[in-house]
Amino acid sequence: MTVRELLYEDENVYVTCDYISNRTKVALHLDIKKGKWSPSMFKKSKNVFKGLLEYFKINGYKEVYATPLENDIKAKKLISMFGFKEIYQAEGLIVMKIEI
Repeated sequence: MTVRELLYEDENVYVTCDYISNRTKVALHLDIKKGKWSPSMFKKSKNVFKGLLEYFKINGYKEVYATPLENDIKAKKLISMFGFKEIYQAEGLIVMKIEI
């Protein structure tokens, strides 16, 4: 069973997560409005992201996943800028992970 939760939202970005495998794993989703990406948005998003990782760590998670589409090179690059590493590809997705 998957449970989706909104973690952060403002006028340009929102972050949700899916708790999967009976809440033993978590996958983050970062959505930025088209045309709003910039170096200052990256800095702001990175600060939000650091807070979220701390939240997950406090709640007992040791790793967080992200799954950009296989053909979305920009998403993969962005996610890797936050420290995620590719672990495998499956069904048109790239599965990436960061250990916390």
